[in-house]
Formats: sequence, structure tokens, C-alpha cells
Amino acid sequence: MSHLSRIKTNFSNIEVLKKTLSDLNFNYILSEENASNIDIANSNQIKYFNVFNNIVNKKTLFEFIWDGYEYNFVADFNLWHLEISMDCFLEKLTQQYAYNIILSESVISGFNEKHHILMKDGSIKVVMEKWND
Repeated sequence: MSHLSRIKTNFSNIEVLKKTLSDLNFNYILSEENASNIDIANSNQIKYFNVFNNIVNKKTLFEFIWDGYEYNFVADFNLWHLEISMDCFLEKLTQQYAYNIILSESVISGFNEKHHILMKDGSIKVVMEKWND
């Protein structure tokens, strides 16, 4: 049994990042151009991830920009207008991303999620199972 209380997470898997944003009810556009006009080195990876609340109003809330190794979260503190603080949001985003990575990698290793429980302290308890062949 493993227990992860706090782990360093980088956003490097585009499919898991897309799932995480969808899980948190955000919409996004993958692009070669970014709203913050930050230039990055050439890469075959999708470079910009513009995230917004709903499909009608596509005003960018924040972005993820690929640096060649991982997606970096970019937001303007002065224009932050979600109902939770940026720190709380990043913690929730990171937790959901880590949870999705664990599920994704566990399936590759032959495990299945039996169930998960959101604990009172905000942590997620995940029970995985693997049957012998």
C-alpha cells in the first residue's frame, strides 16, 4: 500500500492534462499561439493550452505553455477571477492531475480502480486491484 500526502507534480502528459481540465469542468483550446505572447522553442508537442470556463465565452482564464519538458501554468494575478484563490486552485488541479496519472499508469501495469473516496481533509483514497492470471 502506498500513501502520498504531498508530491511534486509536473504537467507533462497532454492527454492526462486534458482529462484533468475536463474533470474540473474547464474547456480548452490547443494552439500554436498563446494569449500571453510568450515565445518558446520549437517543438513537435502542442505548445499552448488556453483554458476558459465555457464554450460561449472563450475569454482565457489561464494557460499552459510547453517548455520542451512540461506544461507550465501561466496566469495573471491581476486578472484572476475564479471564485477560489490561485493557490487553492493549483492545489486542486495538481491533486486531480496526480490522481489521473496514478490511474493511467496503474492501468498500464494491469491494475483496475476498485473505488475511490474523497476524504474529509480533501485527500483522495484510491483502492486498486490486480488479479493474478
